[in-house]
Amino acid sequence: MIGDGCSMPYRRGGAVGVRALALLLMIVPASAACSIGSHADGCRAEAITVAATPAIAPAVEQTARRYNARTTCVRVTVIREEPSDVAGVLSGQGSSPGAVRPDAWIPDSSLWLPVARRTRLGAAAVRPSGTPIASSPLVLATAQGRSPSDVSWRLLLSSRLPGTGGSRPPLRVRFLDPTTQASGLGALMLAHQVSGPGKSGLSTFAITLYSDLASALPDDAAAYSAMFRGGDPPTAVVLPEQSVWQHNHGDPKRPVSAEYPSDGALALDFPYVSATNDRERSRTVEDFRAALSQSQAREALQTLGLRTPDGVAGAGFGSKYGVASEAPVPARTQDPATVGRILQMWQRTVLGARMLILLDVSPSMGDPVPRGKDTRIRATARAAIGGTRILSDNSQVALWEFATRLDRERDYRQLVPYRPLTQKVDLGIQRDALINAFNTAQPTVGTRTALYDSVLAAYKEAVRTYQPDRNNVLVVLTDGMNYDPGHTILLQELLKELRRTADPLKPVAIVPIAFGPDVDPAPLQQIAKATGGQAFVTLDPAQIQQVFLEMLIRLTCGRACPMS
Repeated sequence: MIGDGCSMPYRRGGAVGVRALALLLMIVPASAACSIGSHADGCRAEAITVAATPAIAPAVEQTARRYNARTTCVRVTVIREEPSDVAGVLSGQGSSPGAVRPDAWIPDSSLWLPVARRTRLGAAAVRPSGTPIASSPLVLATAQGRSPSDVSWRLLLSSRLPGTGGSRPPLRVRFLDPTTQASGLGALMLAHQVSGPGKSGLSTFAITLYSDLASALPDDAAAYSAMFRGGDPPTAVVLPEQSVWQHNHGDPKRPVSAEYPSDGALALDFPYVSATNDRERSRTVEDFRAALSQSQAREALQTLGLRTPDGVAGAGFGSKYGVASEAPVPARTQDPATVGRILQMWQRTVLGARMLILLDVSPSMGDPVPRGKDTRIRATARAAIGGTRILSDNSQVALWEFATRLDRERDYRQLVPYRPLTQKVDLGIQRDALINAFNTAQPTVGTRTALYDSVLAAYKEAVRTYQPDRNNVLVVLTDGMNYDPGHTILLQELLKELRRTADPLKPVAIVPIAFGPDVDPAPLQQIAKATGGQAFVTLDPAQIQQVFLEMLIRLTCGRACPMS
């Protein structure tokens, strides 16, 4: 009898004759059946679980059935799991009920590997790279006949901040949610890549992020619905080529074109990655890796609309099906460290800010702006309204004004309390309430500039009402310096009180934005530095919106901003 179905008994001595030969002939077929999955120590490898992205799972399951049929030594079980869920389980930063830690993992893209490896647990379990077993380039998918003649990834970029107007682009490009879809994460990587180097490129990329916050789609079904909804300009969505292939084969009455940008394609590479440190399981992981490279496995992958790792397409490709037969030129390789930074930047941008804006309404805010017809407060209000348009809908914003003695003995007064920007307020929403408050704010005659007292009161309120998982910030809009003789605290007193109020578990940054010829930047810089913020000084209040953008970039990613 052959113990576990693979190990062969061995005796010292014994006759070699007809009975021994007969036994040998019985053993040989059994041992041959165990050749896949067999090891030098007698087929003692462990059974494994392979988590495969749904896009490739049918072909992997087919290969596993063949593998399991040829050996009784081990068993490969394939489970269908979204890559974002597996990345969360492997990193220890997320899980779902009944989630299984796989021994091997096939996400749709290597972009998920740095996400899974961002913790010590993930880095210990997941290899930094895997073996690509298929490929599917990212394309711009449009309803047939609605794509422009010149297609590049620069169409991903937004050239203007929300609410600032500007010319209409030839194509509205949308993408899937980057936190759950590799094509969405890939779209962000491509947008970052074409934004350009340095601070200028980072600013361009940030404008794209803030412009596209409401544009991320949940899945392929929503993508095709957006494409066929019509409108001008037409909508294109960044999708894997496989998605277009499957759509056109399944719904030929609503054909879609896959456009391949001239600046290269980023391909989903479907890496097979080991996720176990167990020696015996690792052997099975390696055996199954070899099985996935066999011709039958490759052919099964091609029937799903995937290409081989080197870009060879199977049947059903060509202009008739809206997808090219030849593989597109590859885009530049992505840096794994940048992937994590970009995803974090997106996530923190979507979460939104918790912002208290402190608006100076002292008499000097009624002075005219040089080379313009506006007063300082009108120019500031207009720019601040534009600045708040950059914020995501999830942001919570409050507005105070300050001068001296505005509310009995208080030098400040609340105009709009903290609320989410889309929360209903009277006949509108919080955004409308803020716009109305900015537009009706007026300089208060006979007052002075109690800057320090007002900053301290607002800071204490921001710390008291702190909310985690958001960028908590106090923005101070002023045109001058602290001036309230005999009633105000001194700068050193303010700095001391700020440090005393500060809570490491509730970080709130003070960001003074000052403008005009009367500004003394040194005290403002000290105030900002004491709370981990940054002071911005400009002569033109019209620049406040751009300053808002720079401020949000710094708060969102700090020194870890992904610059090319």
